[in-house]
Amino acid sequence: MSGGAHRHASIDWRGLLVRLLVVEAGTLATWNPSGYSLIGWLMVDDGWSLAVKIAVLVLAVVVAGWGVLTTLAALGRGGVAVALAIVAVLTWMVGEAAPADDRMMVLSWWLPFSVGLLATGGIAWASFVTRLTGQSQKRYISGYKSR
Repeated sequence: MSGGAHRHASIDWRGLLVRLLVVEAGTLATWNPSGYSLIGWLMVDDGWSLAVKIAVLVLAVVVAGWGVLTTLAALGRGGVAVALAIVAVLTWMVGEAAPADDRMMVLSWWLPFSVGLLATGGIAWASFVTRLTGQSQKRYISGYKSR
């Protein structure tokens, strides 16, 4: 690495694929319609301590918050609105393409997958902008856009 390039800011197809797989794994591990997820585990009385379940939930919320903040930092409010509109249109297309009998099941799997796509887009865009400009995207995290 010469010229001060950051390894974490690389954005080739392999980096994008790794980001997508990690975010999708986290999203689907948090909730999916099969019941084998963090939310499904929290809802059953299986003998685990409530304190352990709350600690795991807090950890998941912190990691999800990092993904949301990274997405917001990279795309800004307008970019997130456009990305949500794209996801809404894709959701409509997926719903229309699914057979009527399976539509709810398809959409219940599409929901966490689309959240992962949105977060991956923000994370990848943040890496791209960091590499392009050399500036970190932290300026949005405090709740306002600095000048």
